[in-house]
Amino acid sequence: MIVQECEDDLDVPAGYFFSWRGNNPRKGLGVLSKQKQAIVSPLMKDEWTYFMPIAFPELGIRLLAVWAYNHRATRFSPIHIGRPIEVLASASDWLSEGRSLVVGDFNNSIIWDKKEGLQNFAAIEMKLSELGFRSAYHSCTGEVFGAETRSTYYHTKSATKPYHIDYCFVHGSLAVDNVSIPEYEHWREASDHVPVIVDLSDG
Repeated sequence: MIVQECEDDLDVPAGYFFSWRGNNPRKGLGVLSKQKQAIVSPLMKDEWTYFMPIAFPELGIRLLAVWAYNHRATRFSPIHIGRPIEVLASASDWLSEGRSLVVGDFNNSIIWDKKEGLQNFAAIEMKLSELGFRSAYHSCTGEVFGAETRSTYYHTKSATKPYHIDYCFVHGSLAVDNVSIPEYEHWREASDHVPVIVDLSDG
């Protein structure tokens, strides 16, 4: 489970491993894994805001967890990196070796792309495609980026402001068996996001 905007002293259920990073102890990026050891890779850099590369030795899977700050990352310092495209460039060899996932809140959609924009989502998707990844939701539904029928985020918790900005990109060595996005009404009290639930198997 990749959880954005969570505190570092999260009440973790028994039997779970918990990895966390952030600049604010009340608002960071967390990853929980049930009964499977998670090891944060030395590939991680302090200036990544927020991206966490994690290996799961028992599963033989690598995960790049994402909570992209994009242009806002520089509020922490000029050297902070919040754009996924820059992190993917550093982690490309690590990810492209196979059985890998890039998952989380990208805070982005192709609907906001601009001509020669520094954080265009189309460039991110293209880079991931070059590394052998595809979006679990889009490959499973056949929908195109920017025309999703299911939303993952509701701005100001308003049902009239839906966007699709959370993604699970899966390496070709893994098969996507199913993708589901619950109804927002069931999650509104807890968050302005709804989870993207992905079932995988070996490709």
